[in-house]
Amino acid sequence: MRVALVSPYSWTYPGGVTRHIEALAHELAAQGHQVRVLAPFDPDTRRTRFLHRGVPPQQRPLPEWLVPLGGTIGWPSNGAISNLSGTAYGVTRLRRELESGDYDVVHLQEPVVPAICWDALMVARAPLVGTFHTYGTNAVTHGIAAAMGSRRRMSRLAVRVAVSDAAEWTGRRFYGGTYRVIPNGVTLPEGGVPAPRERQAGEPLRIVFVGQSVARKGLPLLLRAFEALRTRADARLTIVGVSPEELEPLLLDPEGVTALGRVSDAAKHEALAAADVLCAPSLGGESFGMVLTEAFAAGTPVVASDIAGYRGVVTHGGDGLLVRPGDAKALGETLLGLAADPARTMEMGARAAETAERYAWPHVAAEIAGAYEDALAAPAPSRHGLGRTAEPARRLTPLDPPPKPAARVGRIAR
Repeated sequence: MRVALVSPYSWTYPGGVTRHIEALAHELAAQGHQVRVLAPFDPDTRRTRFLHRGVPPQQRPLPEWLVPLGGTIGWPSNGAISNLSGTAYGVTRLRRELESGDYDVVHLQEPVVPAICWDALMVARAPLVGTFHTYGTNAVTHGIAAAMGSRRRMSRLAVRVAVSDAAEWTGRRFYGGTYRVIPNGVTLPEGGVPAPRERQAGEPLRIVFVGQSVARKGLPLLLRAFEALRTRADARLTIVGVSPEELEPLLLDPEGVTALGRVSDAAKHEALAAADVLCAPSLGGESFGMVLTEAFAAGTPVVASDIAGYRGVVTHGGDGLLVRPGDAKALGETLLGLAADPARTMEMGARAAETAERYAWPHVAAEIAGAYEDALAAPAPSRHGLGRTAEPARRLTPLDPPPKPAARVGRIAR
């Protein structure tokens, strides 16, 4: 099968969706499919840095299977920066490739995101599959998209995929339609998931955080909890994805804290495997949390916020623990309990390894290939691809309760 994977996000400012696409492309190719990725690609130039608030792109090679769709602009979105195409060149190049590529299936990542996937919804002639990665409750932005015709455009999708129950909720709430949940995959080590780190009594609890310093990832909350934790227990915190310069304004005392900055995937996996627990204290806006399954693949359990996107991945008391979002005191107390109980972290690590097997890429890619087969068998959309959604958008009960005021960080209770 000849497949086009279309991304609206810059390949050289990679995030979770880009990593998902790259791994999926490799796995589909390993299963015998012909895969091309269509995505923006930013070179490291002065103009690029200006359009991305001074942040340089990563130095990534241009694979032969990647069709570059020009540069992007960094736009604030969902508490972070989305690097999206902002020129006519990207759309023009996309249309030429879809016209000449002779694809059996076109797979859009985030179909409603402008301008690449938004345009592909109307111009692609091959059957369309759309994957929805985002969890969001903002009725204003989704309402604007609906007013611009997103629901009619998405009626051209033969199959709709959501990476989680949270992403499915967003799709049903704002765009209607029916979805099949196929999670993000994870790459397992060649020799299998390693055994959890064996921590002896008296050894420090090693905590790792992986993410950006944006507010919604909850790093300031973790730092306050860690400052309280280390007054009661021996602990170390390693931060991946945040440089020492970015971290300095957030720290009152750097004791026990190490910032690694941006690192390679191999170095990230090494940091995960060396930790006793991954801490993911996001405040919201997460649809899945790929770093959670990456920790599982390293044999490392997690302590994560009890939010919609994480709740569907972590089994509380099994492969990890869930704490109330925004509650630094509860987070610190949970970590204190693990610091005093090495056997529990090892037991949860073993359960984490079992969970990782369920998310292994060969299983996930096989499910996605099944969606492609269903798209090929689906009838073509009527009236130039426009029609009514079989299931209309409707109000749904939010998956998360309204946030409660965060507790002040002080001494951790005995």
